[in-house]
Amino acid sequence: MEMRQLRHFLALMETKSYWRAAESCGITPQALSKSIRRFEEHLGVRLFDRDTRSVKPTLFAGQIANYARNIDAEARSLRRSLDTLLGAGTNQLVVGAGAAAATKIVVEAVLAVRAHNPTLAVTVLEGTFEEMVPLLMNGKVDVVVSIMTTDVVDRLIDYRVLQVERYHVYARAGHPLAGCKQVPLSRLLEFPWIAGADEDRVSEDVAASFRSVGLEAPTAAFRTNSVSFAINLVMQCDALFLLPAETVSRDVIAGRLAAIDVNAEQWTRPTVAFYRKNSTRSPDSILLLQELKRIVERSAS
Repeated sequence: MEMRQLRHFLALMETKSYWRAAESCGITPQALSKSIRRFEEHLGVRLFDRDTRSVKPTLFAGQIANYARNIDAEARSLRRSLDTLLGAGTNQLVVGAGAAAATKIVVEAVLAVRAHNPTLAVTVLEGTFEEMVPLLMNGKVDVVVSIMTTDVVDRLIDYRVLQVERYHVYARAGHPLAGCKQVPLSRLLEFPWIAGADEDRVSEDVAASFRSVGLEAPTAAFRTNSVSFAINLVMQCDALFLLPAETVSRDVIAGRLAAIDVNAEQWTRPTVAFYRKNSTRSPDSILLLQELKRIVERSAS
């Protein structure tokens, strides 16, 4: 078995297309097909069922995929460590960050780690938990710090809860509901809502709050995965949106946004540091986790 065969297999698992997988690997579809056949011959099992329209992973492929991702991630980590020792690569740390985490704790933690290792090159990629997990599993990201928007995590991923984030309904300053006390949920239905691109555990909790008082949850008039777009949209209309307090704290302090005092139970989700289970983590990624813990504990004291 060769590493390139393993990576060709993972590309095909992800794209379910020989053309797209070949493009991502920088080879022709014919070369990819040949590599997959050799991988199947080596393992002695059929990994994909193919016809003229689709590529479907078999049960064997599904079982092998998690092991393949872990092997690939460890190989990338080893290559990077060797390159650093040989002076042929970059001493680097790659962090995935959710919008709330990126505003404060990740910035502080990254600066602390780099103060310890001034030659470190740091890359921070912002995205949702769902967007960052594949990169983490493939070894392209060392640590992901994000709000845990689901209760189900892949068994190859471990995590550490850092803090609990409270969600609020926000609107522009000057909104008809801004400054009102104990706004009933029914009044929130009078205005358009902005929601995330995907449903998550928080939206389920919000829907449960509405159902508890005999109401249907608000239907999203707009959906986006861009916090900046949502903020700019809210500033120009009477729309409402739900976000962690830390994500828009600067806009609230500056008087651009206002948190609506809603008469409902608190909506919360944990901010979590995710990392690959049973992986060989770099000293810098270990230090990052330690710094995150220190920063959160200092803020809580």
